Amino acid sequence: MADPAKNQSYLLIFVLAITSSFAPLSVDFFAPSMPSATRDLGIAAESIQSTLYLFFIGYGLAPFLWGLLADRLGRRRVMLTGISLYCLASIGCYLSAGIFELSLLRLIQGVGAASGVVVARAVLRDVHGPTGATKAISGMFLVMVWVPILGPVLGGYLATHFSWRVSFLIMALIASSTLIGCYLWQAETRPEQAPQDQPSHRNNWHMVLANPSFIRHALANMFCVGTMLLFISNYSYLAEQHYQLSASGNGYVLAAFNAAISVGVYSVRWLAPRLGVERTIYTGLWLALAGWSILWGICFDSVPAATIILFPVMLACLGTGMVLSLSVGQALVPFAYAAGAASALFVCVQSAGSSLISYLATLSFQGTLSAITTVLLICSMSALSSMKFIRNEAST
Repeated sequence: MADPAKNQSYLLIFVLAITSSFAPLSVDFFAPSMPSATRDLGIAAESIQSTLYLFFIGYGLAPFLWGLLADRLGRRRVMLTGISLYCLASIGCYLSAGIFELSLLRLIQGVGAASGVVVARAVLRDVHGPTGATKAISGMFLVMVWVPILGPVLGGYLATHFSWRVSFLIMALIASSTLIGCYLWQAETRPEQAPQDQPSHRNNWHMVLANPSFIRHALANMFCVGTMLLFISNYSYLAEQHYQLSASGNGYVLAAFNAAISVGVYSVRWLAPRLGVERTIYTGLWLALAGWSILWGICFDSVPAATIILFPVMLACLGTGMVLSLSVGQALVPFAYAAGAASALFVCVQSAGSSLISYLATLSFQGTLSAITTVLLICSMSALSSMKFIRNEAST
């Protein structure tokens, strides 16, 4: 006979995985149709790209608010509020009349989306403790990986046959479903009070930032996410310019790249028990560096055939998936009562840092292929350096 409690646990994991996927959902649904939105609104490509960066600015800064509220008021209430905000902003994006409204609503959408990932990670840390958090979050990634695979395909199809706006309506519908799921299956997991030997709320942020293990994993994650954000925000325009791909075609190619990330996420379930978590993260970092290095070499002074760039990008995506799957849990391991603060800071470093890298690179190098591949290589080297040169001992 099936265990009802176990089934409910699986349902909760599924719902938390979807709420944690609001960022890739918001990016991958929209990315294939960015050139279409540019033409429809009659604006420059940089203006549409800026909506992507504004989303990640909101997504990167809001965790400070959500993390503080999650630690003080409880996980469940904060999750329901954040999802509602994301849903309303998505509807607003669908109805937006111009670039100003779209930009503002994308910023608000990012604020709401951040609640999902912050609270979900804190809940898993509450339920599974320090030893099980990495495994639980990695398991959640097994569900999350399907969103960036299916998202670009559906987003490209909608842009080709309907409108780029419809993708935001789908985001709102998915958010509404998770809102119901969280209401039904997410119990309150916040500890009633901090243990006596733990610092008070006002010291949580300092305690997290003073922990070298958190810093090294958060920075490695940030630079890896920066490579993917830079690639995704420029890919559709470059593909249309050099390879004449339609929005639907862009969607399928982006889905293939995201599938490689998914393979990396799944592979850690086999690799981590054999190599250990840290060595598996290093393996992912080296694979990502190898992929971006090959891409830089073949794109530095020419535009190669479309088939030639597939292997290095997919290799880099494979390694990136391994890093993203494990670095989150490892960063949160040292923290118990301050899991909300740690999760908030992690998302802030990940999202605000990666969006700043991508924005400055696109602005400075005007989106040329050789310049973008150079920045991708630099970011990948920085991710490996963050893990290698920051000491791993927990702060005392």
